[in-house]
Amino acid sequence: MADPSQPIVIRKVVEEGGHGHHGGAWKVAYADFVTAMMAFFLLLWLIASANEATLEGLSRYFSESDLNVGTPGGSGGLLDGISVTPEQTVSPVPVSPFDMSVRVPTTDEETPPAFELDLSGAEGVEGEDSGAEDPLLAAERARREEENFERAKAAILNTIASTPELEKFKKQLLIDETPEGLRIQLIDREHSAMFPAGGARMYPHTRKLLRLVVEAIKGLPNKISIRGHTDATPFSASSGYDNWKLSSDRANATREELIELGLAPERIAEVVGKADTEPLITEDPRDPRNRRISIVLLHAGDGGRPTTSHEAANAAEGQDAPTVPFGAEAPDTTAD
Repeated sequence: MADPSQPIVIRKVVEEGGHGHHGGAWKVAYADFVTAMMAFFLLLWLIASANEATLEGLSRYFSESDLNVGTPGGSGGLLDGISVTPEQTVSPVPVSPFDMSVRVPTTDEETPPAFELDLSGAEGVEGEDSGAEDPLLAAERARREEENFERAKAAILNTIASTPELEKFKKQLLIDETPEGLRIQLIDREHSAMFPAGGARMYPHTRKLLRLVVEAIKGLPNKISIRGHTDATPFSASSGYDNWKLSSDRANATREELIELGLAPERIAEVVGKADTEPLITEDPRDPRNRRISIVLLHAGDGGRPTTSHEAANAAEGQDAPTVPFGAEAPDTTAD
């Protein structure tokens, strides 16, 4: 029997249950965050380690291209209701280094391929279907072209300055920039000519000067225009020869010499004889400095098309100041 004097002890026992399941969604979010951060820092590292050429190629690759196929039949997009005609070829905006062309098959082909991509890196085909050049790409091209011209100028002038036998001909070499491009002129002076009087067989020192020009420009992509000029001294009527023929023969002799010295023949855009129609010294048409050969590196923006005299005059009207020859004194109006 229990002792009534013993106190009764009541103990409360609390049974601890397991915590509720919180789920693993936070782990997925955390893993996504870590993956994104890893990709971000990997991208930063790749950008920092890439050179300028690689970055430029990526920029051009992801540039927008204006693809217009056939006759618009819907909204104008590539896949938005466009009707096409047989044998139609569309050329997009020429975005170097990747050039894409879309070929639409003829009705005679049994298995017409949807598209054919040409990633050979060639320049895009110019034509009515080609879009306008991207302004940023045009600005970058112009900047690089200007740098190439400056390097060519410096190379020619530095070589002349370091070659004693050619230094005396420094004043007979004029280099300036025109609306057409970089112009290099070999001019006659009193008692110092580039060709014999009335002849097209150049002197040895003329060949040496042309060699300097070729070494400076043969690595550039620009097309070249060669122009011969004479003074206003006429030939006798009985000779059957005139300044037109003489200037043309001298320009062609220059072309042959440039090619022999290593210039690629396909870079020659034109060979022109100007006679005495574009004098350097307008006040004295018979000044010996009017007898000259002009070698023009044409700007690439117009496809290497030589500018006509009318176009050049219109372009010159928009300039703030006349062009001053680079590295050589501007021609004065007094005789030597």
